[in-house]
Amino acid sequence: MISIHKRLLIWLLTGLLAVSSIAGIATYRKMLEEVNEMQDFELRQVANAIEYASRALPAGVNALKPRETANPSFLVQLWRPGARLQYSSQPDVDLPLAAGRGFSFIDRGDERWRVFSLDAGDRIVQTAQSVEDRQETAADMSLRMLIPFLVLVPVLAVLVLLAVRRGLSPLGRIAADIGRRDSTTMQPLDEGALPAEIRPLVSALNDLLGRLAEAMDAQRRFVADAAHELRTPLTALTLQAQLVQQSADEGERRQAVADLRQGIGRAAHLVQQLLDMAHQEPGSPHATSRLNLAELVRVRVGELAPLAAAREIDLGVTADRPQWIDGDEPSLRILVGNLVDNAVRYTQAGGKVDVSVGADAEGVWLAVADNGPGIPEEERERVFERFYRPAGQPTPGSGLGLSIVRQVASLHRADIRLEAPASGPGAVFRVRFPFPVPREAGPG
Repeated sequence: MISIHKRLLIWLLTGLLAVSSIAGIATYRKMLEEVNEMQDFELRQVANAIEYASRALPAGVNALKPRETANPSFLVQLWRPGARLQYSSQPDVDLPLAAGRGFSFIDRGDERWRVFSLDAGDRIVQTAQSVEDRQETAADMSLRMLIPFLVLVPVLAVLVLLAVRRGLSPLGRIAADIGRRDSTTMQPLDEGALPAEIRPLVSALNDLLGRLAEAMDAQRRFVADAAHELRTPLTALTLQAQLVQQSADEGERRQAVADLRQGIGRAAHLVQQLLDMAHQEPGSPHATSRLNLAELVRVRVGELAPLAAAREIDLGVTADRPQWIDGDEPSLRILVGNLVDNAVRYTQAGGKVDVSVGADAEGVWLAVADNGPGIPEEERERVFERFYRPAGQPTPGSGLGLSIVRQVASLHRADIRLEAPASGPGAVFRVRFPFPVPREAGPG
């Protein structure tokens, strides 16, 4: 593949040669036009001078004989009545008499002549010049004018070469800087003293490096968090498996097996939440489409109804009217599921969880309200942090559910808040989505 450096040189030098050629052609044409005007004037002047001499000095003109003399610049002829040649300044040129008077062209073999003729009493004066001589004169004059320019062409080519090399040198420095880096070097490239044309490229590369650094940091945090959080349940599972193996009494064995199953369930739930959290990290692919949030909430709440029934929780949903948003359906299912699951888990038996969807002037909102113990005001922001669990909380959990909810909300440019209910204990999680972007109407 040809480099930018060579491509620029080819185009610039080709353009320089093209301009030089056009300038040469234009100069030659202009010179030829001026030579024609000048030589036509001289043809007329010579013919007029001979016509005057034929009237002023008729004896001298009558004495002129063919082949008597020659003029290297012009062909001068005197013709007697009956198209008889009296005199020719170039006897070796056999040029006939023009049919008309004034300027005309006569073709003689491969040669063309510019002719001027006029009447001088009973004679005809005819002056002529070879068109080829005129062209040679114009070419010679054009070449003399273009010699300085032709001398400058190599100088301009060298200047173009130096300018292209110097202009592309910042790209070489950037490439060298990037080539020296490894997978852990994500510092931004230096944008100082860069040409205006290259600065947007470097700025875009710096943005990409920033996103890569965030993605790598998120990956490192995820691996560290996953290793830390999985260590405890795996250790517990190992101990529970040992208890099952060491239990001599059938009742103790059944209890140990039940504890082991619960531990496996909690570990599986933690793994699923870790996977959900990884899926919502910045840079993960998401397919956005127009969807009905009310319908999605109704379906998701229906899927979680058995969990609420098992905990004797009254789970209800109010989402009668369609509410459209732009979003990623799998991510929104995770958001709704985590909010409802969190409310069901932390609400005492016999409690109530209400899920509702609506819209107001600010956007489409989703609210999950419960009448559980609630969360102190000073901890309402911290509950969205990873692995954070309020002190003294008896309900088992990983502390990832609400962190994932906030990630999904951020992905959808939504605002999430934890509010106190209008009356009584409990908590209300409210997510407000922006209205969908209007789409252009299709062809009718």
